[in-house]
Amino acid sequence: MSETTYSALTRAHPVPAILHVPARLTVAEKIALAFFAYISFAACAFQVAGRDIAIIMTLNTLTFLTLMALNRNRHRAPWLVTAAYLFPSLLILVAYRESGLLLAPHPNLQLDYAFIEWDRILLQNHFVQAVLQAGAPWLEHYLEFAYLLCYPLVPLGVAAVYFAAPRNPAGILAPRKCQGAMDDFWATVLLATLFCYAVYPFFPLTPPRVLFGDVLGPHVEPLLRHWNFWLLDHYSVQACIFPSGHVAAAIAVALAVRKHAPRFGAMFLFLASSVAAATVYGRYHYAADAIAGALVGIAAYKLSAHMRR
Repeated sequence: MSETTYSALTRAHPVPAILHVPARLTVAEKIALAFFAYISFAACAFQVAGRDIAIIMTLNTLTFLTLMALNRNRHRAPWLVTAAYLFPSLLILVAYRESGLLLAPHPNLQLDYAFIEWDRILLQNHFVQAVLQAGAPWLEHYLEFAYLLCYPLVPLGVAAVYFAAPRNPAGILAPRKCQGAMDDFWATVLLATLFCYAVYPFFPLTPPRVLFGDVLGPHVEPLLRHWNFWLLDHYSVQACIFPSGHVAAAIAVALAVRKHAPRFGAMFLFLASSVAAATVYGRYHYAADAIAGALVGIAAYKLSAHMRR
């Protein structure tokens, strides 16, 4: 088909805008698409049930089409820009649910029995016990609040980067610089979080609060702990992630915010550290999960900078 004939055909029968492949995908979008392509392949390789494969393929198709549509049209209206900035938060939730469909718990609980030994050494240490007793009961309440923060921490990071984005002397946002900061933020956060979800099926763990009663959690039962339990009972996949996705995301958010919104950086680093401590003390994760998650968050921050360059 000649170029003239092709041009005439596309003018007569234009391709819908949503199907146009954008000229340039952001690094964050490439990371997201690579993850969902991996999940689609893994669903077949892991011999997942046909119904679950259909769910994964449907969600991934909708994700792809929405990403392409936002990439192409984000600058046509302010609300589309906002939607593009917040859409990766939804991708994290979809990725979590899809990775959970691939999980097959290990009957021997080998990793659980290995990791709990480290927790016993840490949490039954005399110094740690003295600190916990000195801070009781307020320390328990704060740590439960910190764990609850792991859910809104990512959108709060988006808001911090947005409001700290460069503006001209008239106070108007510089679109290109804001877009660059947002892509850098999401590249870091998605790389950290989606890596944890990608390896999730290979490290099946049971939450320590469920499996090991000899390493106690908080001595009090604050209201916030009941809220955390309710959320986990209704919306989690009832398993433990190694490395911890919560810790990896919190650390990645804190480092990205510190880079693009330095005045908020110290606060986010403190909150991320609190989330990491809360996951272990509340028995939501093993200490090994939290440490590995923190290392993943730091590595994602370093690697995303190289990827953008």
